[in-house]
Amino acid sequence: MGREKPLQTVGGITLAERAATALRASVDDVLLVTNRPELYAFLGLETLVDIIPGRGPLSGLHAAHQRLGGKAALVVAADYPFLEPGALRRIACEDPDGGVVLPHVDGHPHPLCALYSGAALAAAEGALVSGELMVLSLLARLPQVVVSQTELGGAVASRIFFNVNTPEDLARAEELFAQAQA
Repeated sequence: MGREKPLQTVGGITLAERAATALRASVDDVLLVTNRPELYAFLGLETLVDIIPGRGPLSGLHAAHQRLGGKAALVVAADYPFLEPGALRRIACEDPDGGVVLPHVDGHPHPLCALYSGAALAAAEGALVSGELMVLSLLARLPQVVVSQTELGGAVASRIFFNVNTPEDLARAEELFAQAQA
């Protein structure tokens, strides 16, 4: 996007605030992995920085593992403006069984809104050391528990799992927000 995506707003609220609000209503502890913690101090969250910087989301998984040890973590990227606590709790109630609980919506997996076991988070380090950067490549080697779109609310899950990657997506999110307010 060319700008700090989590600080973009939908309905006047930053994407980071929206994700943090949904997470606070879903889990006991919320950590933020960012290489620019000063930009997110307003959220009042414990922040972590990548131990192996510049490697994308896998670095974030690795940093979370280093902080959490063997604990599982509900990992959520800050680019989902319409996350709902009920959907997050639905994902979090599953046992990742040494792998990942992965929502599938509109035919696509959502690896950056998923529950990772401690072992799966640890596997991120091996992936980073080997030069891998793609979360989907890591996922291909992990046991997966799939949570279907039906289990996540059916058609409404398309909106819940809408994520913002481009300026056009951000504009679409504003449209969806305005429609929901009408």
